[in-house]
Amino acid sequence: MKKLSLKLIAMVFTALSIVSCSNDDDNNGVVSQEPIMPEMFSINARGVATGEMVTDYELPGTDLTVSGNAFTMDMYHPVTDEVIGTVIDINVAAQTFEDGSMFGENYTVFQFNDAQESTLVLHNLIDMIPAPPAHMNAFIRRANTTNNVVAGNGLYAGFQGGATLIATLDMSNFSENTVGFNCMYGFSQIAY
Repeated sequence: MKKLSLKLIAMVFTALSIVSCSNDDDNNGVVSQEPIMPEMFSINARGVATGEMVTDYELPGTDLTVSGNAFTMDMYHPVTDEVIGTVIDINVAAQTFEDGSMFGENYTVFQFNDAQESTLVLHNLIDMIPAPPAHMNAFIRRANTTNNVVAGNGLYAGFQGGATLIATLDMSNFSENTVGFNCMYGFSQIAY
């Protein structure tokens, strides 16, 4: 009788173990977890864009609206060269100087092609210097690079930090409000 009870207990335990497991528990060997926000990453924004005036453009994740000249281009993963979203660069103020250099104040909106429809918004003070024959080199003022992220949502909700910019702008069709962009942004999150 004792042997029968042990066999019966072993069979019940085995049956419960089999029933409690299913094929979808291991997700085919993939661990299921929410995506995590990287502490540092880069984005390449590039393309030829013609500026369009926007009025009261609502910046995602903020209570801010801005008006200015907006340039829209594709956003690429810097290693795989895969299109990962869209960048909208909105110039809200600009100055041109005698030496051909320029200063601009921009809001840059990064719209990611991901399941969370993530966005990041930068507020930048940008210096541009001539690079003959018809180019400009642009960069974000250093003092502005540690805290110029003003909002993020989706994967980047709560992102606090800044971004640097190294860019070459093709200004050969600037008289037609068309600019060729090749911008590399480097993001870093503030660690607390």
